Amino acid sequence: MDVDLMWWLTRSLFVGGGIAGAGLALLYTLQEKLIYVPRLPGLPNPYVYTPTRFGLQYEDVHFKAKDGTKLHGWMLYPQDWKRGAMRKRPTVLFFQENAGNMNMRLPYLRLLILSLNCSVFAPSYRGYGQSSGSPSEAGLKQDAEASLETLLQRQDVNPSKIVCLGKSLGGAVGIDLTAKHKDKFAAAVFENTFTSITDVAPKVLPFLKHLIGQGRPANWLIRNKWNSLEQIPKLQGLPLLLMSSLQDELLPPAQMQQLYKAVTASGSKDCTWVEFEDAGHMDAYEVAQQEYWPALMQFFKRHGLGQDHWDAPADDDIDDKEAYDSADESAEVIEDSQQQGNGLTHRAGAAAVQKAAQEPGSSVHVNGVSAKTS
Repeated sequence: MDVDLMWWLTRSLFVGGGIAGAGLALLYTLQEKLIYVPRLPGLPNPYVYTPTRFGLQYEDVHFKAKDGTKLHGWMLYPQDWKRGAMRKRPTVLFFQENAGNMNMRLPYLRLLILSLNCSVFAPSYRGYGQSSGSPSEAGLKQDAEASLETLLQRQDVNPSKIVCLGKSLGGAVGIDLTAKHKDKFAAAVFENTFTSITDVAPKVLPFLKHLIGQGRPANWLIRNKWNSLEQIPKLQGLPLLLMSSLQDELLPPAQMQQLYKAVTASGSKDCTWVEFEDAGHMDAYEVAQQEYWPALMQFFKRHGLGQDHWDAPADDDIDDKEAYDSADESAEVIEDSQQQGNGLTHRAGAAAVQKAAQEPGSSVHVNGVSAKTS
């Protein structure tokens, strides 16, 4: 073989190996910074807006995780609720995505609360918002446990009407928590989450695909595993709603399908699957608004948590429209998602989704969304 060619091949091997080695070293040492992003560049970490500017009543809740980490959360509910109303309605325990603080979720949480006529407990993970500490898988699991315990201790929360809702990373947090405390939840909703960090890593960092993934030799480097595929079969018997955006640009929709198959294979008879054909990772509640909200309503109603009518929230109960728009723009920055406006029209498609909810095993397609139950 030509000497120059040998030199070139040897050099390429060392350079390539050096790049891969550096990538693996960064993945191991900076793992938490890659997965958990409490503060986005150019956006403030402190809360800029309070829920009252979004037409919501709220209470600051301060509590501690088992290891002593000080945590903060918001108890949110409609502005017109009277004392005692909270206990009559469901309470959603909400776990957010990985980037940005809870301030950026206020546009979504407002719609969730006013549409479902529910209260929401929105705890901030350690290191996020007003919570102290630094995020990690072990830490967030403690935070989730403490959040549930805090809810169960409240006299104004009905313990038989607690619903877990997790989006993206929050889905992994919620799956782990409900797997351990299935009997403490009335139902659970998971949207655009993943099977495990081991499965996600080669998708986000393609040059590691031969080293990390199912059956790969360097999986030991993943310290924050979040193995939801292993945990979700434990939810058999708990009413579940899995919501998947088929244009998810961050997490492969196939991983949501794997979770659905895993829980149904475990014998679950009450898992509803809804997919949104044109929605991305962050924007299903707006892009597919005519299907997203009715699907949630029908799921809640089916399990004795809903209401008989479905009214779109009006914009005139927002104290500061500029705050709403600014928070919505901040949410866009999180994943570069293109939001499609703040108005909602909920009624279209509700009848089709209701059919799927009321007839086990049925499947319908309407306006780019398919829904089926098992």
